[in-house]
Amino acid sequence: MILHQDIETIILVANKNELSFTATDKSTFIYEIGVGKINALLSLATLYEDIKALGIRPLLLNVGTVGSIRHPVGHVLYPAYYAQGDAYTDGFFLENTLFLRGQGLMESIPMDEFPYEEALLTSDRFINVTTAFYQDIKDFNPLAFDMEGYALASFCYQKNLPFHSIKIVSDNCDGTVKDWESILGEISGRLGNILDQFMRSLDQGKMATSSVS
Repeated sequence: MILHQDIETIILVANKNELSFTATDKSTFIYEIGVGKINALLSLATLYEDIKALGIRPLLLNVGTVGSIRHPVGHVLYPAYYAQGDAYTDGFFLENTLFLRGQGLMESIPMDEFPYEEALLTSDRFINVTTAFYQDIKDFNPLAFDMEGYALASFCYQKNLPFHSIKIVSDNCDGTVKDWESILGEISGRLGNILDQFMRSLDQGKMATSSVS
């Protein structure tokens, strides 16, 4: 499908193998952004130019997998807080770091108001609890870890675009990421069903708003 003026929702997925879902109408567009913050940001920046050219303001929905220490494989999450999960956790690095909150339009909040335990932390690596890196961030006890959410949320904050994310736990940060492909076969269908329900709820919300107006 080619991006067009009737697009209302763009689903951003790092790898299409993460999601077993087929858009059933012309208002939904699935866009593969690649793995990692840099790929995600570059892909979204390119997409944004097309969005501007068309004069549309779609909902951007990031769907994919996360690692979580607190939730079992297959558990579905709807993050509402996003933060950098790599080096920018202390000292002067924090001066230019955003702490984001939102389901829809994003807002930046002070670090001392940011609930790390409810947040999705974005890193450039798969998190493994046995590594030294994890020791530096374990006290945050975050909701989950991914590799693109913060970059996407930050871009949407800067451009005033509505943003949501739906994530499913694919590993427990215990070094079993080598089984990721086989795990995807088990959870991508469930994530697709969850996304289908979410899209239906959006449609119902639009219908309710239309009937009121």
